[in-house]
Amino acid sequence: MTYKTFTCNQDVVAVDIHTMGDMSLEDYNEYIRTGLLTVDHHDILRSEPAGYPLAVTKAQFNALLAYLKEIGPRVGA
Repeated sequence: MTYKTFTCNQDVVAVDIHTMGDMSLEDYNEYIRTGLLTVDHHDILRSEPAGYPLAVTKAQFNALLAYLKEIGPRVGA
């Protein structure tokens, strides 16, 4: 299937790798809930810093979750 993409330039506010590595689990949990991910008023899962959609349907959300679980063993130590 072909899908449309778009390119935009914008300033994004995000936490850097060193800062994230130093976060307590409590701080990280707060960050993912308030600074990284959001569900908008249309029930769309979005990247909070950039605003782009991550999942629009429950099936897409489940596919994203499955992929995150799949790559989980490769992340961090």
